[in-house]
Amino acid sequence: MDQERLSRIVFFGLCILLLLVRSFFAIKLRKESGKKQKDRDAIAREGKTNFVFRRLILLPALAISIFLYSIHPPWMAVLSIPFPRLGMWIGVILGLFGTAFLIWVHVCLGKEWSVNLQLNSDHRLIKSGPYSRIRHPMYTALFSVYLGLGLISSNYVIIILMIMAVISLAIRIPKEEKMLIEKFGDEYKTYMRNTGRLFPKL
Repeated sequence: MDQERLSRIVFFGLCILLLLVRSFFAIKLRKESGKKQKDRDAIAREGKTNFVFRRLILLPALAISIFLYSIHPPWMAVLSIPFPRLGMWIGVILGLFGTAFLIWVHVCLGKEWSVNLQLNSDHRLIKSGPYSRIRHPMYTALFSVYLGLGLISSNYVIIILMIMAVISLAIRIPKEEKMLIEKFGDEYKTYMRNTGRLFPKL
């Protein structure tokens, strides 16, 4: 099997795996805690520009690009980057590691997870599992998957969109920390001093 076809199969499989993981935990959350009340301030808290960009521009662009990459019309070859096969396998390792790490994060976070920047009325500060060393392990996991998908695709457009997805999520981090400081005060500030943002403190 040639590398181009293998890359498409692996890329599509990893996308499906990521979608299944996210869907599973979203359904599990809904069953366990009911439909979470939407926080009207969540969009303003994140920033309307970033929220709209990610939901209405970036996600549709990614969906279209993934579809086109999967069916691979002839003109898509122009957008290919001649990465060596090793690059694809590094992408596979990053993608699988990120997905496995994401599952662990979801299990530890439980009902405290939310797609938007909002907290439950009885929200607990999770400090177990990956949260014992990293404040935002879910972003670490997603960044690993996005980087892996970019390497597997060897496609200019998909790589650029994955980088934009990383930047969009990175913009949320200081805003999420501000929200958590407002909720937990000194407890969260102490937690920040003892943990790394995306990687464990040395």
